[in-house]
Parts: sequence; C-alpha cells; structure tokens
Amino acid sequence: MNIPDFLSNGRYSRLLLTIGFLLVFHNLLTLYFHQPQGYVVDIYSVLPLSFYGASILCYLISSFVLLSDQGIMRKTSILLLILNHLTILLIPLMLGYYSMGRADDMSYIGEYVHISRTGAIDGWDIYPGSLILGAALSIVSGLPVNGAAFVMPVIFSFMFIGGLCLCCRLFLKEDQLVNIAILSAFILYLGPYNFLNVPHALFFAYMPLFIFILSRYIKKPAFATAVLVLIPTILVPFMHPFIVLFVFALLLVLVLFGKILNRLIHGNYWRATRPLVVLFTAFFAWFIYCDTLLGSFGRSYRGYLQRTTEPVLLETAEKLARINVDFYKMTKLLFVYYSRYFIPIIIISIALILVYLKRDKISQILKNRLHFFLIFYIMFLIAEAILFLNPVFSHQPDRLTNLNFIVYAQVPLFVLALSVLFLQSKSLNRQTIFLFILLTGTWSLSFFGTFDSPNIFRTNVALTYNEVEGMEWFYGVRSSESTVVPFSQIDRFHDLFDDGRPDHRIRTPDHFGFDSSPLSFSDINLENELQAYVILLSLDEFLYQEVPGYMEVGRYTATDYTRFRNDPSVDAKIYDDLNIQIYCIERNRDIFSI
Repeated sequence: MNIPDFLSNGRYSRLLLTIGFLLVFHNLLTLYFHQPQGYVVDIYSVLPLSFYGASILCYLISSFVLLSDQGIMRKTSILLLILNHLTILLIPLMLGYYSMGRADDMSYIGEYVHISRTGAIDGWDIYPGSLILGAALSIVSGLPVNGAAFVMPVIFSFMFIGGLCLCCRLFLKEDQLVNIAILSAFILYLGPYNFLNVPHALFFAYMPLFIFILSRYIKKPAFATAVLVLIPTILVPFMHPFIVLFVFALLLVLVLFGKILNRLIHGNYWRATRPLVVLFTAFFAWFIYCDTLLGSFGRSYRGYLQRTTEPVLLETAEKLARINVDFYKMTKLLFVYYSRYFIPIIIISIALILVYLKRDKISQILKNRLHFFLIFYIMFLIAEAILFLNPVFSHQPDRLTNLNFIVYAQVPLFVLALSVLFLQSKSLNRQTIFLFILLTGTWSLSFFGTFDSPNIFRTNVALTYNEVEGMEWFYGVRSSESTVVPFSQIDRFHDLFDDGRPDHRIRTPDHFGFDSSPLSFSDINLENELQAYVILLSLDEFLYQEVPGYMEVGRYTATDYTRFRNDPSVDAKIYDDLNIQIYCIERNRDIFSI
C-alpha cells in the first residue's frame, strides 16, 4: 500500500512526528503537574479531555507514518507509539496511588516485603516466579516495594507487545503486514492488567515471547534456541496454574497435530516433545517440593479438589442477571470493555467469509497462514472454555474475560484479515482511510476500557497512601481484633505489612441491618463482642452509590451511611483522613447481664 506523496515526503512525516512528540510531552506535563486527589471512582474523570485526545492523535499519527514505510521515519513512529504507551502506563503512579490494585495485589506486595526481609517465600505462595523477580527488583534498584509493583507491569506490558511483534515478524514476514502487526500489538489487550502486579497477568504477558522462542526452536533448531526454550519451560510451574495449563495445551497440540501444521507452515513440530517432557518433570518436581517442604500445599490442594465450586460461566451469568443487564448495557460493555476482542473477531469473520467466496483468487500462502492461526485460535478458545465451564478449578470471571488466550492467535489473524480487506488498494482512498479509522478506533476503545470505571460497570480499585497510613496506624493502637467493614478485604493489609497478625471480621447485613431492625448499629451487629472498630473506606461508600450494576443491587445507600454516622452507639471517630474513617463502637453492657 503506497501512501500519497504528501505523506511519503520525509518533510511532512517529520512535521507529523514533531506534533506527535509535542503531544506526548503535553501529556507528561499534565501528569507531572497533576495534584493527587486521593481515591476517585472514575480515573477518567481526573484528567482533562485534552489528555485523551492527545493520546488518540499520537496513535493516529504513528499509524500514518508507520504505514508510509519511510526508513528512519518508520522507526521514529514506533518510538512515538512506545512513548505514548508508556505515558498511559504511568497514569496510576503519577496520580499518586500506592498500588493500582487491592486484594491479591496487596498480598503480592506483602510477599515482596517478606522475600526482601527473609530471603524465602511464604507458605501460601505456590507460584512465586513474579514475586521473586519483583522482590529482586526492589532490592537491586532500591525502589520501595510498591514502586517495584508499579514497574513490573510496565516491563511485562512492553514484553507482551514485543512478543506479539516478533511472532508476527517470524510468521508474516512482509513489511506491510508487520507494520499493521506493530499497530495492532499496541492495542491495550491486557485491559486493567496493564497496571496490576499479579502473577497470572504478568506471565500471560510473557507468553508471546515464549511462543516466539518456541517457534524459532521448531523452525530452526540451534543450541542457543534450545537453551532459551528449556530454561523458561523449567520455570513455567513457578508462574501460575493457568499458564501451566496453557503451555501444556500448546505443546500437546504441536505434538499431536504436527503433521497437519507442517503442511501449512513448515517446521519440525515433533521437537515440542522435549519441552513437554521438561514441563512435566518441572511441574511434578515443584508439586512434590511444595507438598514436602511447604507442608500446607498438600492439605490445601486436597481440600480444593474436594470442594464443589461454581463454574466461572455460571458465576458470570449470575452477576449479569443481578445487575439487570439490558441491550444498551450489553452493547456498551462489548464495544468499550471488550472492543479489543469483539472488533477483531468481526473483522476476522468477514475476511474468512471473503476468502471462502474468493478462494480461487486467494494465494495459497495466505490461505495456509489463515488456516494455521485459525487452528491455534480454536485451540486457545477450547482452553478458555475449559476454564470457564469446569466446576473444579474456579476463578474470578474478570481474570478470564480480560486475559483471554485467544489473543495470541487473534493478533496475527487480525493482521491477515486487514490485509485481505484493505491492502488491495494502491492509493489513499476510502479503504485505506477506513483502515486508519478502524485501528485508531479499536485502540481508542481499548484505552477507555483499560481502567476500571463506571463506563464498564466497575469501580477504580486503586489503593491510596492515606488508606495504607491509616491502617498502619490503626493496627498499632487498636485494643480489639474485631472489625466491621462493609465490603473491602481489610485483612489484606496484614499481608501488605507482612505482620502476621489476625483480624476478627464481623459480617454486616445489607444496609447495616437498619432496613430490618429498629435497634442501634451496635445492637444489630455486635452479638458476642463488647467492642469493635468500624472501618469505612471511600471505595466501600461510593461503590453502591455511583457504579452502574452495583447501584441496581443497592446493598448500601447514602442514607445507610448517614444513619450509621448519626447512630447513638457510634460515638467515637478515632481516625479521619481523606479516604478512610475509623470508628470505635461499644455495645450496651446491660444486654449481656439480662
């Protein structure tokens, strides 16, 4: 595809790129001078619209220049893509958050602390790969542990992009296709996990690089390539059970369907048996190590298998039913939250139909490539379906819907589909303009779906410094272990501080019980305790008031919190900061003497 003279001319490319770099500089200044506001439900509401417009325009400029294929200008456009992507990844850090995630993210930061202090992994940590890397980064660089937790997702996000580009370069070869692959790889496929320090997301992002090395080993075996394959294969059991499942399924397909794959793209797929044997050996070695030296692993594993769990698909359907999802909400969810999967699937489907209809005019090489990646797309889809449908190995729905294995085959299929639909033209016409709009539109929608926000029926789960400082103060002065928290997993702060102390959490009914009883808060919620602490975080208070989906469920309302603060048994606020309030409550002692 030839871009017209006004873009092919290096002078105009330089002008466009200069504008792009100025826009990146504008965004960096916007982040640098932003004053942290503490917790907000919607991160997108914090930054000005000019920030988002500049980011989108940077991607569009990079697309134009990159597809003009002008030597140094092409490389400079890739640099603009990298800087634009880095600016987006820096948003949580520059907004002044302690961590971009809670719950598991807090536990993993606490494990950084534990490894840094003791040099050993904790007993619960059965997939310590990323945590060892994060702790080592903190020790070597001198970064605080939460700083290392910000850096790790940035590193793996770029590793994900680089791995996808290398895979496409290996299999597609033509510069036109590689250029589109580069633009496609920068779509924010990882969603919120671009910012989260969780093992399954980090090693999900590593997998394209592993696939590239494995493919090189299959196509052109050499000692160096064999070493590069075998070493990470040995380490796979330390990554995450989902990654173990994926690598096992990938290697098994290469071995079982090698003859069919060889007809499409040449390679000695039988070589995959070696890393498959290594994977089995490493997994069972780690399994035995956990059972004998970590002690609790065997008991936990048996208990896990004996427990009946709900398949993720049913859990997801139940949640959608509870928030009363209508056609408008579902359309919004598909085109904002899942646009990075949904739009490419539509384009791929159209291209496959077109290839079938014009099969006599389509080159055999293109058909072979389409069939090759379609096989893996189906295989990855089956692996994903197993995780969704099985009743034993359950997981949080958003982890499976965001981190979808099909993306590894979807990106090259998407590139090939775009080439079928749009690369027939030799000039800038409606087709090529639509290509730019399609890529930029898909990237833009993925950008607006990458942060948790009310737009996608989720709340921002970032953790603020004032919450961490408040909980650290509270654990130092409290006289009782009984705590009341509406929603948050408050016990995760113990993991964060690695203090080994317990909490006795008192569960509260919806609306704090005010809707079904005329009694005071303490009489409703303190059954066996004389004293307890109530911890209110901004996230808990705003979740059911401002986030669609949660608002429909309506477990707590603004009236509930007002009534709580005016309750006669709530008479002592012992801590008050921007996003955290702590109250001490006591139950009437006369009740226990009746």
